[in-house]
Amino acid sequence: MRFLMFTGQGSQFVGMGRDLYESFDVVKKTFNRANDALGFDLKSLMFDGPEDKLTLTAFAQPAILTVSLAIYDLIKSETDFDFDVAAGHSLGEYSALVAADALDFEDAVYAVHKRGEFMQQAVPEGVGAMAAIITDKHDEVEKLCIGVSKNFENGYCQIANYNANNQVIVSGYREGVEKVSQLASERGLGKVIPLNVSAPFHCALMEPVKEKMERVLDKIAFRKPSKPVIENTKSDVIDDSSNIKDYLINQITDPVRWTDNVNKAIELGCDEFVEFGPKNVLSSMLKRQMRKANINYVVDLKSYNSYKDRV
Repeated sequence: MRFLMFTGQGSQFVGMGRDLYESFDVVKKTFNRANDALGFDLKSLMFDGPEDKLTLTAFAQPAILTVSLAIYDLIKSETDFDFDVAAGHSLGEYSALVAADALDFEDAVYAVHKRGEFMQQAVPEGVGAMAAIITDKHDEVEKLCIGVSKNFENGYCQIANYNANNQVIVSGYREGVEKVSQLASERGLGKVIPLNVSAPFHCALMEPVKEKMERVLDKIAFRKPSKPVIENTKSDVIDDSSNIKDYLINQITDPVRWTDNVNKAIELGCDEFVEFGPKNVLSSMLKRQMRKANINYVVDLKSYNSYKDRV
């Protein structure tokens, strides 16, 4: 059984998707659909930058979704590819819902653009931060977040992503994230990597986004997924259209429990993992934990050519 994975924010870069766009008409079509849905030239921003604008969450989110689903459209059109279960990391959950026919592409690319706008408005650029901590001591990082949030002005932070057995992401006010990062390093918990994002996702600072996104999602018609989709926060299997909006609203402030998502896919019987997106972020994390597993990715023309003959 095949588990289809879609990456989230942080995988954007100037030039993303260009080689596939220049090689395949089906990819051109997906990019053009995104431009039409948004009413501005997302493609030129993706190909030519500037990087500081592409990094802004209002643009990074639709850009990543567009590349991810352009690759999916390409694989579907050129091979016999199919999947059994899907999931996406944070905004990647929207990509997974599109792949499972629960959500139209145009609605998804517009929704994540607005999602990004609202997230940026909730916390001005520079006020919030996120950092990865490479550690298996998740409980100790949680305790650090609680202590820093309680004892330091503008120290609020929490774990936003449980990405792997040896990686968590801390999110919150910049002062809090930096203090937790400092303490984690001093205590030898693991390597700390500041993330190139413009807002602190999946924490309570995103609370104002929920009401605004609810109004956006109220206008979207969701359908019953054609394949199981694992949602981010509880690893529930989405098998009905009625609760999709609630899952997408809840993940705005709740942690992404990606490790649990992967374990759920394995529990459902998945033994092949494939990632579509601008970079092979999720597949790389999995390979470090499951060295003998069947893990694949398509992120550019080279990896497409490598993967297509193995589908």
